[in-house]
Amino acid sequence: MKQRKIIILIIALLAVLIVIFDSVFKVRETEQVVVTQFGRPVGKAKITPGLKMKVPFIQRTNYFERRFMEWDGDPNQVPTKDKKYIFVDTYARWQITDPLQFFKRLTDERGALSRIADILDGETRDHIANHDLEEIVRSSNRVPTPSNRME
Repeated sequence: MKQRKIIILIIALLAVLIVIFDSVFKVRETEQVVVTQFGRPVGKAKITPGLKMKVPFIQRTNYFERRFMEWDGDPNQVPTKDKKYIFVDTYARWQITDPLQFFKRLTDERGALSRIADILDGETRDHIANHDLEEIVRSSNRVPTPSNRME
């Protein structure tokens, strides 16, 4: 009889520990968290570091990077307005400034990278296709002199 009480006490203690561990989560300085309940965001995004609470087993945590992230596009050969082909390698640095809106619109970082690729690749192609090679590689609008003229 005494053994049965000890086993029940151990099981109850384990259940309480599981509930406690599932209701507490940690936000690091480099992270921001959106808590969702049944797939929908609940409350504001957690952006301050520390221990936070949530409803166990019902709410989930979605972690997002707070630091700047990098996107590196595929190198492409693109024609200029004067029909010369150049190799273009695009890249971008980006950051999530509003994690709640980010979650609502893109859900995760993979979706954001796909969206960035679609936008930047298209804009880069359009810009290069609408300008001559000299206009694209020129670093300023100064008047060409014999020392800096392209031939």
